[in-house]
Amino acid sequence: MFQPLMMRFLPSVFVFLTATSVCQTSGANWSFAVSGDSRNCGDFVMPAIAAATKAENDAFYWHLGDFRWMSQPDQDLVSMLPVSKELSIDEYHRIAWDDFLAHQIPPFGKMPVFVGRGNHETVPPMTREGYVAKFGMFLDRPEIAEQRKADGAGAGPVGPWYHWTHEGVDFITLDNASKEEFSDAQLKWLRGVLDRDLAPGSGVRAIVAGMHEALPHSTGSEHAMDDWDLGERTGDKVYTWFYDAQAAGKHVYLIASHSHYYSPDIFDTYYWKQYSNRVVPGLIIGSAGARRYSLPKTAKPGAKTHIYGYVQGQVRADGEIDFRLHELAEEDLIKNRWPNASLDAIHECYVNNAE
Repeated sequence: MFQPLMMRFLPSVFVFLTATSVCQTSGANWSFAVSGDSRNCGDFVMPAIAAATKAENDAFYWHLGDFRWMSQPDQDLVSMLPVSKELSIDEYHRIAWDDFLAHQIPPFGKMPVFVGRGNHETVPPMTREGYVAKFGMFLDRPEIAEQRKADGAGAGPVGPWYHWTHEGVDFITLDNASKEEFSDAQLKWLRGVLDRDLAPGSGVRAIVAGMHEALPHSTGSEHAMDDWDLGERTGDKVYTWFYDAQAAGKHVYLIASHSHYYSPDIFDTYYWKQYSNRVVPGLIIGSAGARRYSLPKTAKPGAKTHIYGYVQGQVRADGEIDFRLHELAEEDLIKNRWPNASLDAIHECYVNNAE
């Protein structure tokens, strides 16, 4: 039933690093946490996410991009400056990423944190090269470096796309933050990763791909890779590759942020179901602090907006993963606030940071 689809597409500091074993096989159930888009109010929201994930004993936290607003100063950052301090846009650009590292990462303590590149990491004067330099310690964490060594010649250099394997699950961070993606280089790398995952004896039972913008033709297509021609063409190809991995017997899941809400079952759309009723499970979780969006009319039951929170993936021994939304209350933000974070600023972020 899927054959027509296949034919169509053939032609700085403040961070603690702790290594975990690659391709562990304990067989016990475990969990991880994921969300994205912590601009605007993330300095207030991310400490609460960190507290919740640590309380849940999640194995790691995965941030899918948009650390700071970059177009103009984030309201959380401004509210914690001395009252007399006036911040120019140039000064803001110089401190924005350091603010993320100072206020959004330390609350996780020794919990591993993985990051992806968002479109706001491309706002001038920010560049891909600057991103790799500033966040290199995340892009070459011990888990990633060990995986790169195992991949050998197909690993590629340290950069914004990478993967690591934990307990038989391959976690793939893709970069679709700019209109040059997916590039030929990233596609070649991804094809190699999937081929190794599908090889007999790989030990990989599940594949989870995280990216900033959702692949095309989802329920969130109004703000996704559908927005540019190369994104739509290459995004469609990547979806078919993940579908093929699922058809080959792997548990496959696709997670994005970019849209500032929570939305499940995003590939349960007419476009993908015309080829097969068994679509690849996918979700959007962009609720880590950014200005919250209205839900699209195509969103499935269970979608939510005007919330802050993250999604927990609960991994079973066979590699199947159940995803559960964790919402945060204003009290959670207050309980875990920085000493110089005012209650009024937190309340303003919690109530009014929305369309």
